[in-house]
Amino acid sequence: MVKPKHGFWSQIRESVPAYLLVLPTFAVFCVFLYIPFVKALRISTFKFNGIGDLTDYVGFANYWRVLQDEKFYSAFWNTFKLIGVDSLFSIGTGFLLAFVLYKGIKLKRFFNTALFIPYLISMVVIGSIWRIIYDPTIGPLNQFLEAIGLAEWAQPWLSNEHTALPAIMLTWIWHTIPFNMLIIYANLMTMPGDFLEAAEMDGATPLQKLRYIILPYLLPTFGTLLLLTVTTDLKAFDMVWVMTQGGPGGASEVITSYVYRKAFSTQDFGTATAASVIMMLVMVTIMIVAQLAGRMGGKGR
Repeated sequence: MVKPKHGFWSQIRESVPAYLLVLPTFAVFCVFLYIPFVKALRISTFKFNGIGDLTDYVGFANYWRVLQDEKFYSAFWNTFKLIGVDSLFSIGTGFLLAFVLYKGIKLKRFFNTALFIPYLISMVVIGSIWRIIYDPTIGPLNQFLEAIGLAEWAQPWLSNEHTALPAIMLTWIWHTIPFNMLIIYANLMTMPGDFLEAAEMDGATPLQKLRYIILPYLLPTFGTLLLLTVTTDLKAFDMVWVMTQGGPGGASEVITSYVYRKAFSTQDFGTATAASVIMMLVMVTIMIVAQLAGRMGGKGR
């Protein structure tokens, strides 16, 4: 029997249908991701006000200008404050709510739907609503504090440099909790019941089942949610801009609002693009580190 030849060109011909199926997706990526990214790299090396041709080449001066700007580091630090607080409280609270729903309560379907509503509302709408809540004169928050005898705590929450960022963090967490709750709840529902039944037969307490079975089972879910939280919070903009526009005095500035202000307020598109590239490199680095850590953790187990 003559064995069929599988040379290079024959393998290419066999792969043509697969290439044709992938081609539309690759074309979309090129048009909306790769080509704009290459153009952004080019713009970041020019002094550019957004009008006309790119003529004033400055090399890496824009990157150097960004790295020397104290406001950039303040915005960067605020962004990672948001990531840290959101990761801790949003995922933690989401787990608690998901666990309560998993254990079962009355009106479970109602609470499951009602708790998810904040995630369905537009970020701009949420920012507008909470801006009214924090309003120092008509806001219900200050009115509530005055009603319970804590009038000294009432203050202009979004105009105070010490409370502006925490106020935004609280609003952001309120918005992100439902998504984390839903993902964790879905994973709890897929957990094999044999694990808990075996532990119960061995005399494990509810706390031991939570510590040694449920939490280890959810570790990959927590890792995924943490990665999603980092990438989402690095892109936080609309809520921040609606509520404070990065103020007062940059106290609530985040990376995206810093880039927006550089581009459209000072007409410095070259520096704004350089800051965007730096932010993208940070995001890619975080994702690569997370992937490597996940693989090492998997090998360790």
